[in-house]
Amino acid sequence: MGGKSIIKLRSQPEKTSLSRNSLPAAHCRLRTEGGVILIALLWILTALSVIALSFSRESFVEVAAARNAQSLESSYFVARAGIDMAVYQLIRKRLTSSLRQAELRQEPEPLELGIVRGSLGGGTYQVNIQDESGKISVNNVSEQQLRSLCEVIGIPKPDADIITDSILDWRDSDTAHRLNGAEDDYYEALNPPYKARDGALETMEELLLIRGVTAEYFYGRPERNPDGSVSYRYGLSRYLSAYVNLPGVNVNFAPLPVLLSIPGMSPQAAGAIYERRLVKPFNTTLEITRELGVSLETTTAQFLTTNRTEMFTFTSSAHTANSKARRVIRTVIGLQGTNKPYTTLYWNENVPDYEGMTP
Repeated sequence: MGGKSIIKLRSQPEKTSLSRNSLPAAHCRLRTEGGVILIALLWILTALSVIALSFSRESFVEVAAARNAQSLESSYFVARAGIDMAVYQLIRKRLTSSLRQAELRQEPEPLELGIVRGSLGGGTYQVNIQDESGKISVNNVSEQQLRSLCEVIGIPKPDADIITDSILDWRDSDTAHRLNGAEDDYYEALNPPYKARDGALETMEELLLIRGVTAEYFYGRPERNPDGSVSYRYGLSRYLSAYVNLPGVNVNFAPLPVLLSIPGMSPQAAGAIYERRLVKPFNTTLEITRELGVSLETTTAQFLTTNRTEMFTFTSSAHTANSKARRVIRTVIGLQGTNKPYTTLYWNENVPDYEGMTP
């Protein structure tokens, strides 16, 4: 029995030894499981952070988009109000006698200088006004002047040749195309196909159907200068008109590129006329020679006039306070109606933003 007791006593320490050896393994297992859980939690937190950041960014974009949309909507009505104000001032001026106008006028009115500015409902507007006689008739312009205009507004010569010949082909009555032009065979191969008008253009947007006339050449385009600044070149829609058929242009409303495109007009003479008219409009074209000392050839002078039509182009740009978003509306208004004060001949609410800049 004593031996058995000894065996039992010896066996007890062995069991104790095994139990002590198993503790480190259990601790390691617990630590490993805890580390895996911690890493999983970190991944979950990282994923939640990314989701929250993405949601926050999307919310910011949506708020900014909503604010921008609201600003554009408000600017739209401010731009329309600017057009209404310009029309009102034109009608009032038309109904005021010339003698009374002379008595009231202390200095050139903004209306005479082609700009009306104002504010309304937390927004500001600027309306650039052009008498349509300040533009070149797209249905009467000569090949020489059309090529010159394309050159002045920066259209490369190969494109200018295509545009010039194609416009002349579009409005003539025959089906033979010029060297760089286009007729029915070209347009019928497009998708969708259509025919050349073979007659006078009815709207300016019709130019977009003509070969070579891109949206940039029609509306205008921004360009980056060598110094990094951005300038804006206006397109053909600013300088040509489908609403007048006069041979000359109104020097008080003709943009500088129009003056430069006139046959025989020197850059110095065009610049002097343009700068003077911004300060004081000409009463007659004789003032050009008499007051500016500019010598004009007879062939050049016949393209100039101070006569006004009763049709005006309004380019109204507007924006609200603390917002860079702008709306630009262009319309052509005729005041020659007898049954109503004016007639809207053309309306475009999708004019590029830089079209609202001063020409």
